[in-house]
Amino acid sequence: MNWDDMRLFLGLARNGRVAIAAKGLKVDPTTLIRRVKKLEDSLNCKLFELTKKGYVLTTHGSELVTYIEKAEHYFLEAQNELGDERSHLAGTIRVSVSEGFGSWFLAPLLPDFKKQYPGISIELVATSGFLNLNKREADMAILLEKPSKGLLVTQKLTDYNLYLYTHQSLISDNEPRTLQELTAFNLVSYVPDLVYAPQLKFIEETALSQLSALRSTSINAQYQMLVNGAGVGILPKFMAETQPGLVRLIENEIHIKRTFWLATHKETHSQARFQVFTKWLTDKVTQYHSKFLD
Repeated sequence: MNWDDMRLFLGLARNGRVAIAAKGLKVDPTTLIRRVKKLEDSLNCKLFELTKKGYVLTTHGSELVTYIEKAEHYFLEAQNELGDERSHLAGTIRVSVSEGFGSWFLAPLLPDFKKQYPGISIELVATSGFLNLNKREADMAILLEKPSKGLLVTQKLTDYNLYLYTHQSLISDNEPRTLQELTAFNLVSYVPDLVYAPQLKFIEETALSQLSALRSTSINAQYQMLVNGAGVGILPKFMAETQPGLVRLIENEIHIKRTFWLATHKETHSQARFQVFTKWLTDKVTQYHSKFLD
């Protein structure tokens, strides 16, 4: 008998529906049925009866499940004890995250995660907006607000600071010390009626709204404007101070604090790959704490 045939048999035995079992086993339904039939031929007995409810185990099939599950138990035990357990974690994690955090903090660190857990694939969705966890558009999300609805497990990831920045070339002669001295600058900011989260409405919290503006829905576009001397704008510290060029202005008057929240669907939260990603991410945030708060 072939162990892989027995593994496929066990998957169908536990589910009963060919299409669903095949998807979970990552084979096509035709292959699954063919391999189970091969196992039946090798044992010279019938393992399933096809009914309106799907594939139902025969007496011989139920007996075989008992034996295979014992073998599976010892096989997994040996695999965990003798091998590097991390290398056996597999699957995909789709992470929805804000554009800035995803591009400037998370993306540069993901090669480290992949090196530690080569079997886990990460799909980083870093956009101006978030996918819906409750609709299962993503597996995990790093949000700007703690969600209050849905079957989600949520934890605080980190606070982070935002300041007003400009390129150092614009203030080489005369650095503004008060908000009133900013009248000669353009304001780089979000498009007010296209802001996707209320936590990003920074300008309303300041006296900057009267300045002539260059606007974009993209925080990365705003960064590019600022590093090329467009004016002044509010950015997260973990973006603006990653590379030289931008300097803080009037931080005694403009200092904004926000929070990132990590959310996972309850049905998948306890699965091993989500647990290791959560731990890895929280460890990285702790390690680079000064990038967010200062």
